[in-house]
Amino acid sequence: MIRLFNLLSLAPLWLLHALGWVMGWLAFGASGVYRQRFLTNVRLADLGWRQWLGAVGESGKLVAELPRLWLGAPTRYSWDNQACVDRAYAAGKGVVF
Repeated sequence: MIRLFNLLSLAPLWLLHALGWVMGWLAFGASGVYRQRFLTNVRLADLGWRQWLGAVGESGKLVAELPRLWLGAPTRYSWDNQACVDRAYAAGKGVVF
């Protein structure tokens, strides 16, 4: 399993998303328990089918990204306005990046 995760961590994000979309729908179709819980939550949220249909594939995409998040190369990042971040820290407030 670790070798599979290592291999998938090298895959491009578009490929992981495609695989994840398929996995999400396979899980939805194959697992009655998952499907029932998913649809129960859909009803509790009072969502129409157009609103929740995409979430099935998106949940699979989320899972498929895990190898890249856990084992992939670090992502470069940058932000503007460092002074704003410093002021938030000085005021004792948290910062979400």
